[in-house]
This record gives sequence, structure tokens and C-alpha cells, in this order.
Amino acid sequence: MEEKKPNFIIIGAMKAATTSICTYLKQHPDIFMTKVKEPMFFNNFNQNTDFKVLGSKSKKVNSLLDYFSMFSSVENESSIGEASPAYIYNEKAPYLIKEHLPDVKIIAILRQPTDRAYSNFLHTKRADRENVNSFEHAIKIEKERISDNWSPLYHYIQKGFYSVQLKRYYNLFPKENIKVYLFEDLVKNPKETLKDIFKFLNVDENIEIDVSKKSNVSGNPKGILGFILKKMRYYNLMPKFAISDYLPTFIVNLLFKSVYKDTKKLDSVLRKELTDKYYREEILKLEKLIDKDLSNWLS
Repeated sequence: MEEKKPNFIIIGAMKAATTSICTYLKQHPDIFMTKVKEPMFFNNFNQNTDFKVLGSKSKKVNSLLDYFSMFSSVENESSIGEASPAYIYNEKAPYLIKEHLPDVKIIAILRQPTDRAYSNFLHTKRADRENVNSFEHAIKIEKERISDNWSPLYHYIQKGFYSVQLKRYYNLFPKENIKVYLFEDLVKNPKETLKDIFKFLNVDENIEIDVSKKSNVSGNPKGILGFILKKMRYYNLMPKFAISDYLPTFIVNLLFKSVYKDTKKLDSVLRKELTDKYYREEILKLEKLIDKDLSNWLS
């Protein structure tokens, strides 16, 4: 029997709605997505992953046999995929993907880099894996952490240099095999964005998708349930699938409201300051690379 392999991969970026995209794609009858959320295989295979991280480390999928077995339940779906948002940042991932899946299609979803960095910080705090209290402090010690071999989870600012990261993919894969979307397009026009993704994947564009399901939204845990969830994240005991795939939307929303309180928004002055300091040149380079107007990222 022929081994089933992915023919498309969502490479990230982290905190740019990749989990929501998966929730939507799974609803399409011609698309198969792995049950395991974020396999991260090409970040672990033939690589040193002995990074410093607070909390328990997750069990890695690091053999080709285990990776391809994730696709063994593919039936008649023509598009076979997985989403691992850390692939975009990992230097070796594009080369490993090219070696083992040479004709694969690549999807990237990019978010304004300062917003992405802040959301990443909140995500890490929510999981009880960040021991500094302010975003500014985390940025201040980032370079020190990187040189001290801390996990990419803590590379808040560094992960926002998308042009450098995407160039590695453009150098290896045909341009027509790479599709880049913006986080705000997915949030404001999810149905149109999905139609375009379906077109890219050569599946029926007119399938109706429930886009009311939101996944992996940031918030501060509250109450006893929130405390339990925080500890489950810290000790890596969370299920490896998206709960929103199995529960009705109103129950997911109810659970979210009972467990999380809204997070403090990033101060607009600080947002502009950080964008100007770290990303102005980067955003201009990225605009040219992906041929999209990103002026609202600078405003």
C-alpha cells in the first residue's frame, strides 16, 4: 500500500491564527489535517532540540515512520496537510521539508510583528512558562536568552523577521507553490481567504465553512479552572488536538469565558516605538518580497 504523505504544510507564523485555519480546513471533505495539533516534526528531525524552557518538555515526533503514520488514516481526501507554526522560524526546516516532500505546497500566515511578539509573550505567560512580568523586560533580555540557548518560544522579537525566514523557502520551492496570507485578512474576511486557500489547494471553493469557531485565543487564566489549565500547560498535559474540533461553538465560548479574562492590550505608543525600532526596514523588505501593501503595519 502506498505511503500517504502531506502535499501541503502551513509553516506559521506562531500566534497568527494557524490553529483557527486548521479548524476551518478540517471541515472541508477534500482536506485531511493531522489529529495531532502542530506535529513540529521538521523542527525536531535530525536537529539538536536541547533548549532551555520553563516547564516540562513535550514528547517529540522525530522519526519519519512516526511522522508519516500521522497520515495513515487518509481516505479519499486529495489535499493532505499539517500545520506547525514554528517551521517558518527554524533554519533547517525548509531544507528538510524539501528533501522529504519536494513538491509540497507551502502556506504562511503573517501577523504584524510587534502584535505577534506580544501575543507570543501572553501565550507563554498563560502557560506559566515565562518568569518575567513585563513584555518590555522580556524583550530586553531576549538576546541574552538566545545566546544562552533558550527555546525559540522566547525569541519574541527575532521571530518577526519574516523576509529572512520566507527567503529560505523561496530559494528552495517554486514561487507558485508558496502562498502568503495576512492575519488581518483572515480575521476580517475569513470566507474570502478560505476560498483562496481552497483554490490554491485545488479543492472545491464553494464548500460552506463555519468560521464562528475561534481557536487558541489568548487570555489570562482565572479561577480554579484557569489555575488547573495553567498547570496543565506548564507540565505539558494539554491534549494534542484542538478541543474546538469536538465541541459545539457555544460550549467552547462558554468554557473560554469561564476560564479566561481579557488580556491587557499592548500600549499603542509602545507598539509604535517597538515597530519603528525593530521592524520598519523589515516590513518594507517584506512588502517587496510578498508583493503586498503592509503600510497599515507601520501606522
